[in-house]
Amino acid sequence: MNFERCSQPQKRRGPVGRRRYNHARFSVASRKGRDRHSAGAPGGLCDSVAGGGAVPGSTKPWKAARSIHELITKADVRAAFLICATACLSLFLLEFVGAEGTYARLYPPSPYEPDPYWVLRVKAWWLMWILIGFVMIPVIAMLCMRTKGLRDCNLSFSGFAKHFWMYVGLFVAVFPVIWLVSQTPNFYNYYPMYPAAGRSWKDFLMWEGMYAGQFIALEFFFRGFLVGGLARYMGVLAVPVSVMPYMMLHFTKPAPEAAASVVAGFVLGWLALKYKSIWGGVCVHCAVAISMDLLALSHKNQLPWTHH
Repeated sequence: MNFERCSQPQKRRGPVGRRRYNHARFSVASRKGRDRHSAGAPGGLCDSVAGGGAVPGSTKPWKAARSIHELITKADVRAAFLICATACLSLFLLEFVGAEGTYARLYPPSPYEPDPYWVLRVKAWWLMWILIGFVMIPVIAMLCMRTKGLRDCNLSFSGFAKHFWMYVGLFVAVFPVIWLVSQTPNFYNYYPMYPAAGRSWKDFLMWEGMYAGQFIALEFFFRGFLVGGLARYMGVLAVPVSVMPYMMLHFTKPAPEAAASVVAGFVLGWLALKYKSIWGGVCVHCAVAISMDLLALSHKNQLPWTHH
C-alpha cells in the first residue's frame, strides 16, 4: 500500500463509476490483503506494524502485542503444573507415610495387653492420610489458584437426580461380574480389607463407614481435583490423565479389579466431567464395596448376623 498514492485526491466520478470503483477496490484489497498476510509479503502498513517496524510519521519502533492465547498459556501451564505437583505430593504421602506398615512401626501392638481393635486403628491411620492427601492438600491447592477454586472440582448436586439412573445401571451391569469373581479364593481371602469386619455388627458398620469415607476422598481427588481441575486447561484429556494414577493405586489388589479400574476410571471420569458431579461415582463405589465385602464374608461364613 503506497501512502503517496493514497494521499492523492481522487477524481470525481459519477454514481455508476463510484459503485464500480468501490466494488473493485474493496474486492481486490481484501483478496490481495489476505494473500499478502498469509504469504507474509512485505510492503504494507499492516506488515510493517505486525513486524514490529516503525509506524509512518513516528521514529519509535512499535512492538506487536501478543495474542490473548499466548498471554493465557503461561498461566495455564503454571496452574496445570501446580495440580500435577500437588497430586504427586498426595500420592507420595499416602504411599510412604499413610501406609499401614508406618503405623505398625510407630505404634506396634502390645504383647502384654492384646488390643482387639488394633487392626482397625491401623485402618483409621490409613483413612486419616487419605483424607489429608486426597482432600485437604488438594483443597488448599485449589483455593490458592486464581480460578473458580472448588467450583471446578465437580461437586455440584444440580440435576443429580436426573442422571442418577446411569449410575444405577452401571452397578446393575457390573454386579454379575463381581459375583463371578467373588467365587475365587484370591477375592474372598483379600476382602474385606478389615479381616474382623464379620466379627460383629459393630465391627462391620465401623469398617464400612470408614470405607465409605475413603471412597468420598478417592472420588474427590481423581474425578474432582484431577478431572475437574485439569479440564479447565486440557478439556476431556484430563480424564485419561487421571486414569493412570488411579489404575496404579489398584496394583496391590487382585488382577481383575486392577484391570477393571481402567474402565471404571474412564467411565466415571467422563460422567463427572459431563455432569459436573462426583456424587454418582461415590454411590457406585460404596455400593460395589459393600457388595464385595458381603459376598466375601458369605463365602467364608463370616457374615455378622451368623454370630451370636
